[in-house]
Amino acid sequence: MKRFRLSLMILAVLSFVVFACEKPEPYQDPEEDPTEQTQTDPDPDPDPDPDPDPDPDPDPDPDPDPDPDPDPEPPQKPKAGDYRLPLIETTDIHGHMLETESNGTVRYGLANIAYVADASRTDGSQISRDRLLLLDGGDIYQGASVSNLLNGWPLFVAFDKMGYDAVTVGNHEFDWGIENTVDADATMPDYDWQGRHYENKVPVVCANMYKNGSRVSFTKDYEIVEKTAVGSDGATVTVKIGIIGFAENYATSIMNSKFIGLGYTINEDYSIANRIAAELEDSYECDATILLVHGAAQTATNNLGSSTRIDLVLGGHSHSTQNGTSSWGLPYLQGGRYCEHYAKADLWFTVDDNGSISFNRVSNRSTPSVDYSYNLSQDIRAVSDAAIEATAEQRNDVIGYISVPATTYSISGSGDRATNMSNWMCDIIRRIGDADVAFVNSGGVRTYFTLNGSRRDITVANVFEMFPFDNEIYVYRLTYAELLHVFEYSLTSGGNALFSRMTGIDCYFSGRTVVKLVKDGTTIYSNGSWTGNWASQNVIMAVSSYVATTERTDYSTGTPNPCIEWNSTSRLLDNSQIDNVSAVRVLKEEAAKSGGLLYIDTAAHFLEW
Repeated sequence: MKRFRLSLMILAVLSFVVFACEKPEPYQDPEEDPTEQTQTDPDPDPDPDPDPDPDPDPDPDPDPDPDPDPDPEPPQKPKAGDYRLPLIETTDIHGHMLETESNGTVRYGLANIAYVADASRTDGSQISRDRLLLLDGGDIYQGASVSNLLNGWPLFVAFDKMGYDAVTVGNHEFDWGIENTVDADATMPDYDWQGRHYENKVPVVCANMYKNGSRVSFTKDYEIVEKTAVGSDGATVTVKIGIIGFAENYATSIMNSKFIGLGYTINEDYSIANRIAAELEDSYECDATILLVHGAAQTATNNLGSSTRIDLVLGGHSHSTQNGTSSWGLPYLQGGRYCEHYAKADLWFTVDDNGSISFNRVSNRSTPSVDYSYNLSQDIRAVSDAAIEATAEQRNDVIGYISVPATTYSISGSGDRATNMSNWMCDIIRRIGDADVAFVNSGGVRTYFTLNGSRRDITVANVFEMFPFDNEIYVYRLTYAELLHVFEYSLTSGGNALFSRMTGIDCYFSGRTVVKLVKDGTTIYSNGSWTGNWASQNVIMAVSSYVATTERTDYSTGTPNPCIEWNSTSRLLDNSQIDNVSAVRVLKEEAAKSGGLLYIDTAAHFLEW
């Protein structure tokens, strides 16, 4: 660009020099040159030396415009009446912009939501983005293979093309490092699309996130958006809505090394949101305020309190749909997960006879299911198809097949502590770490695979759906007495969410008590007593880095996660293997030996006594 500008300057200088050096052409009468009919000369016999200034006393400073700055017309008052603005919220998409069924059928969830959004924006035959408020409650990228394998790129593109007005930060935005999911200017990441680079304009809001005691710079406290609300007669009015971002304290839902270990904290003080809302409305910067929180909508609503100035709460994180009103009348909504549902409502504003605008109410709240057979946005379908094409190699790379469904239904007798999928994941982790026992946390089981007839092929992409978080596998050498301590911790409220599922040994439990441990059919511990020298024998345990590094001290017993202490001792043998890549390796090794069949254990190993 600099070269181009320099060339223009040189060209201009040369043109001036040439013009200055040329002899002026003699005057030519217009009648002698019929091609110059637009040139006229009022004097048919010009003075050979005309006076360049015929006015002996010209106005030294003529005013070409006697009224250069007329008073502008006063703005028209909006028409009195009620005006409607539709709203849509998505949340916890986790990369599931599309789903591929076992028979190969693709369901375009996000493309359907985009179509519904555009239908709400339609002004006659034209789509006007200012006629809809579109928001997302966080956990956008991490989960589905079509996003994981491309580091979230399809969602960067889709959200910008859909015209989201704001998103907040979910805990899983930290899984790949927050710098990879939020740009430094507090927007979603920029992206390349169809040979061009685009600057992403979607704002990221979260008012209560800190690093080393100071507000992080990669999120805004709030975003003020201007929208057009429409009356029943077609009249319109511009309204301003403040979108306040917030997060419940999900620090323990993130690997320590990605959050607490880097100095990040969340101050779950709802007075922060209440103060911002009051300031925005008292200063007349906004006609309404909305809390966009990565936390359960109903819980956040209750925490705001009855004196809040906030007009609507939109939630996430709990993967549920929510639609309700607090005891003092504050409405809340939450759009589910995985593009299976979304939340929608109408915001109403009232203009009085003086032209003043005020927020009136929220109506028509609902959390409809996505209709995969319904119309699709062709733009977002194109992004979805591009993601499918970009991951075709992994999606078509068949490792082997399963003959048992890898479901997430609780296995009978386990006390809701065993499923086919969790058993399979634990066994894979055991093989990765060459371990005797392995655990997975309940939140780490993110997907399921049904059969297509009597079997189902498992691809590399499927494995990345099973292990979406790029966790390292931590391998420990313990004694069985120390393993018993792990089981005792797993039965507390603190440990239950970490050491939730297990294979490699049978643990019989009653309430919070370990009753019996059985290894390969042999009872090695029962009712407080060890068989022989089993207490001092070594056992190898493998867990994910999330389980190994997350501190959840049990509030009633004070028992901490024992792995935290062991991580700085010789008990930790290895933590260098990444779960998904290593899982592909061990499953390919198994398939090579078994003719392709991948074994799934269907028995419970946590057993209620």
